[in-house]
Amino acid sequence: MSKIVIGNQKMYMNKEDVIAFREMLKETDLTNKEVIVCPTYPFLEYYDGIVPVGAQNVSINDNGAYTGEVSSHQLKSLNIPYCIVGHSERREYNKETDEEINLKVKKLLDNEIIPILCIGEKLEERQNNLTETVIKNELTGDLKDLSPELVEKIIIAYEPIWAIGTGLTPTLEEIDESMKFIKDYVTSTYNVSKTTILYGGSVSDKNIDELNTVESIDGYLIGGASAKPAAFQYIINSQN
Repeated sequence: MSKIVIGNQKMYMNKEDVIAFREMLKETDLTNKEVIVCPTYPFLEYYDGIVPVGAQNVSINDNGAYTGEVSSHQLKSLNIPYCIVGHSERREYNKETDEEINLKVKKLLDNEIIPILCIGEKLEERQNNLTETVIKNELTGDLKDLSPELVEKIIIAYEPIWAIGTGLTPTLEEIDESMKFIKDYVTSTYNVSKTTILYGGSVSDKNIDELNTVESIDGYLIGGASAKPAAFQYIINSQN
């Protein structure tokens, strides 16, 4: 079964890179494949008619004098269907809290944009057997006051922070264990009948075939490899 493939291109690419990446997508057979690309704001419209796109962040404010911010209303006006929230880089570098992330999730849902909610533990938290506690705490804060109908719409991306951009990945057994825990926790806690849980953290063309064997993974949130046309194309083609 084909898994969702989402590329978080972060701040890796300039205009020429995006155009080359777009040409790769045009040449790739996307039939029966769910591929989403999340470029930086200037390039959101470069993939029109090829694949759905997502923003990498959104403001907690609707409008006003907030230099450098982009609102959910503005994303909706551009027909942007997805948006990443809660990425560990923003949690760390921008000191985003679960309260702020919860506000962003609500703003997006109010504007019919699907949040791609990132959660995950640090290395020391895993070493201290706190992975499930961290996941519970993040989900509790990030999904606060949401109805089951709204929770079902959210794509959750489990990204162990220590595996992002490091080339390190948990074992397949550890990934499967975490994915199943998240599915079970969300299903039981929020009374939903379905969930979409992605894995992220150094996903590449080198390990995708192995990761595809983990049935509990519904798809992938891909960082560095999503800025490399050949690698991303291989990941797409690996989905049957």
